[in-house]
Amino acid sequence: MTPNPNILPKTALIPNRQSANGPVTTARFRRTASLYAAVVAVGVALAAIGGSPGALALGLGVIFPGGGFLVYAAGSPWMIAIHVGLFVLTVVVFLLALFAWFGSGNVIAPVVVWLGAALWAASMEHAHSWPGAVVFVPALLASGAALTLALRHRSFVGARARRELRNQYLTESRAVATPADEATGFPVVEELSFEDLTAMRFLLDRALQPVDEFNGFDWIEQFQTASVRYQVMAMSYILSLAQANRLPALHGYLSEAQRNLIEKMKDHRVWRYWVWENAWGNFRLDPDPIAPKTHDNVMYSGWYAAMIGMYASNTGDRQYDEPGAITLRHPGGREFVYDWPQIVSILADNFERSDFTLFPCEPNWIYTMCNNYAGISLMLHDRLRGTDHWSQLKSRFRKGLESEFMTVDGRLVAIRSARTGLTIPSLTSTMADSATSFFLHPLFPDIARRSWEIVRHDLLTLVDGDVHITLRGWDRIDTGNYRRSNATSLAAVAGAAAEMGDQEVSVAVRRAFDREHPPATDAGVRSYPGVSVICHVTAFASRVSRPNGMHDLVAVGLPDAWRDGPIIEDVSYPQVLVAKAVSDGRALDFVAYPGLEAGPQTLGLSQLRPDGRYRCDGAEQSELVADATGRARVTVALDERTELRVYPIE
Repeated sequence: MTPNPNILPKTALIPNRQSANGPVTTARFRRTASLYAAVVAVGVALAAIGGSPGALALGLGVIFPGGGFLVYAAGSPWMIAIHVGLFVLTVVVFLLALFAWFGSGNVIAPVVVWLGAALWAASMEHAHSWPGAVVFVPALLASGAALTLALRHRSFVGARARRELRNQYLTESRAVATPADEATGFPVVEELSFEDLTAMRFLLDRALQPVDEFNGFDWIEQFQTASVRYQVMAMSYILSLAQANRLPALHGYLSEAQRNLIEKMKDHRVWRYWVWENAWGNFRLDPDPIAPKTHDNVMYSGWYAAMIGMYASNTGDRQYDEPGAITLRHPGGREFVYDWPQIVSILADNFERSDFTLFPCEPNWIYTMCNNYAGISLMLHDRLRGTDHWSQLKSRFRKGLESEFMTVDGRLVAIRSARTGLTIPSLTSTMADSATSFFLHPLFPDIARRSWEIVRHDLLTLVDGDVHITLRGWDRIDTGNYRRSNATSLAAVAGAAAEMGDQEVSVAVRRAFDREHPPATDAGVRSYPGVSVICHVTAFASRVSRPNGMHDLVAVGLPDAWRDGPIIEDVSYPQVLVAKAVSDGRALDFVAYPGLEAGPQTLGLSQLRPDGRYRCDGAEQSELVADATGRARVTVALDERTELRVYPIE
């Protein structure tokens, strides 16, 4: 039955906002401006009262990073060049320190560079000084402030005009229905192609290795997007998506892979970064990345809780609810003991405590995407365990998102400083819009669709099957290895298009991805040379998603018949590559390919009727009888694509 398009939810319009920022952000701006005004006042006082070139250098150095060096830009051309060079060098190093602050929460680095340069300039003793520095440095500051205000006003006016234009097409936009089987009413389960299975092996080979091994992962640094925890987390989410959308009756190696990834997150190498970030960002020495007093690490606790929730939703496994199920062991001997409900409760408390509602991923920096994962974990826990964490938070989260993390023209702000209110505009990008819409879809479908529609209408064109995407700045970096590449952006757009039901765009972008990043297949594993692990994972999402795939995984869950019917409990990997596995509550439909050599393979089935008799179409035996626990084994001749149907004999 085709859903009535008139009752499908509408897309959220862009609200009319009279100011560029929300009230909390504006308050942070004012506080930051007041603090800097006080710093400038101190600098002016030092320069005015000191009565010496050293005091003047200290004062100007406090007003502006490196400004004190300009006091001595006098005398010979060589001396002028040296001190102007020191000023420029300080500005460059200060920008690098700001990058360290952004990249790892290191609040100390910018302060050390700024004050260090001021003290160095003050300690200099030279015969000549430049009187013009007293005017130049404040003038530089004033002109910079004036230019910033002018650009902000111009941007605000342009954004309001874009809002009006965007709302015109958003008014006509509606959600896309989940494709449903007319006979059962359940979501349609499409079979994975053999090419899809070879791409899936890239993920499975890494996930199924021993828990303490990380062969094939990218090890670059552990503070930003190339971190191993990003790769582990993303791999878990997309394998959960594959299970929910394409393989709901396959447990076996697919569930084992997710359990392995959940266990890998406990490895100290994955979370040891936190002791440094907590020290230089919060001035705390606690290495526990989940501790209730840790308000700035949603990128570990929130992500981790979502991994467990997706896995539990697909499998019904409650092992991570048990006390002590999540024990983080520090090499120094300390243990940090938690379980899934505890972590979810800590996340809910952190949301409640934050003025922005969303809270930091690392000291100071709030990322919208990271908070989406935490919201997903709360929604999953509410649905599976009967709590009300998300239901209590939802309206406040939405308000914070739309007022503090949305531009006037409707794009979601990727990052914001909790302490200053500042953002990094270049991180609000096509890639961020697409990835955020994908994972925001379960929480706020209408806002997620708005983000996608903006990408689809304003940042992407599709002509005769060829796609052109507007990419700027961060869009041209593979976030998993920091190489110059559009791979991550293409993968994110393809995944969002599949989730939002825009199959034409998803296929076109995947075609462009393969054209610009030619794949290679080695020993049955399809990969993209030079492309990061996390980008491989993101690219795979578009292969296993479907309209509302992530939304349904989180917000709806598997139909009871899928969850309670026969499942494949035991299957050899990579000897058997399962392309489809779904139950209707009574029968099991299964499609597989040989992953290595052709030949007979035995599958272990469970959740059959105890002592029940079943017909086996496509197996070497025509019938089987389940044991008293509802388990049985069946053998198939796996020579090429092979179908199997197991159904009860009434």
